[in-house]
Amino acid sequence: MLTNNKKVIFFKINDAKTKLIKIIQTAMMHFEKKENLLIKTFDSTSLNFVDELLWKLPKESFLPHVKSNSFIEEFIVITTENKNLNNAKYLFNLCPEIVDINLNFKTIYDLEDNTSQIKQANSKKRYLIYKQNKFLIELK
Repeated sequence: MLTNNKKVIFFKINDAKTKLIKIIQTAMMHFEKKENLLIKTFDSTSLNFVDELLWKLPKESFLPHVKSNSFIEEFIVITTENKNLNNAKYLFNLCPEIVDINLNFKTIYDLEDNTSQIKQANSKKRYLIYKQNKFLIELK
């Protein structure tokens, strides 16, 4: 029986375009619901890439967001820090490792990234850690 009420949603990724679509769709969904979302990247290059992505897409508009390494009250925050900077209940993990699972996230979005063997191996490691910590895991 699960003792943890936290959930991880793994998006199956077979190409870069699908990854970008999932990031945009997830951010847009939480922004429209006025729910805080934290997007965790592993370095400044990926942070800047996601920042540019959310300013450019969807083409009809852009998603208001901020890059930050300190606490801030914004719906969508992109960071490299392992801290819940906007008190989000939702996290999109774009890192090769899991984030601190004690940061009080209700739902973590993660990637079953099949675009390379290394990314696939990292995805499997994260999956096993979530499973060991009794997260409810959904594959999409």
